[in-house]
Amino acid sequence: MELFFATLMLFAVTTIASFIYYKKISQAQEEYEESRDLVRGITNGFTRQISRLTTAISGFESDASDAHRVAAQALEATRVAVEASKAGVDERKLLAERFEGTEKAIEEMKKEIQEISKRPVPLVQAIPMDAPIPLQQRDVLGQLTLTEFDVLTLIDEMGEGSVPEIREKIQKTREHTARLLKKLFDKGFIDRNTSSMPYRYHLRKEIVELVKNHQARNEINL
Repeated sequence: MELFFATLMLFAVTTIASFIYYKKISQAQEEYEESRDLVRGITNGFTRQISRLTTAISGFESDASDAHRVAAQALEATRVAVEASKAGVDERKLLAERFEGTEKAIEEMKKEIQEISKRPVPLVQAIPMDAPIPLQQRDVLGQLTLTEFDVLTLIDEMGEGSVPEIREKIQKTREHTARLLKKLFDKGFIDRNTSSMPYRYHLRKEIVELVKNHQARNEINL
């Protein structure tokens, strides 16, 4: 009987001890989880803080880089402006020197013109010049060939004509007709109208009278 009670007491003590131990373990587990969550929260917060600091530092570095670039550009612009200013000063000096030289040259030219105007003007002897065609000569048409005179007569009858029209009348080649008209033009017997193509040829006014007089004399002789 005593053994039974002893066993029962031992079982009760063991049960109570186990319960107490279980409670301690549960409490320790809860404290561990709370501590773990707290550490995790602290770690996450610290990580976020470090991330924000890293981002801020990166922003500062970017701003510093931009500021450095802007400063470098400003320095370069200042250097270019200074060089341009120096070049402008040199160019203005050069222009001023050229202007001064031009003024001196103009003054010298004025003096030379004044000196020339004071010199006596030499008399120039008039040189008689012959007209392209000596109209005072009665036989001015005598220097022409029969074909050339026929062409003058033909143009007088037509009033004016082009190379193709005259060629058709005199039955010559185009090249021959063109050379013939050029010869008469160079000698001053005919003029040409260049406002249209092909050129149209007509007799000069003084030649018209000579041709008519020549024809009249020929008719009288006949």
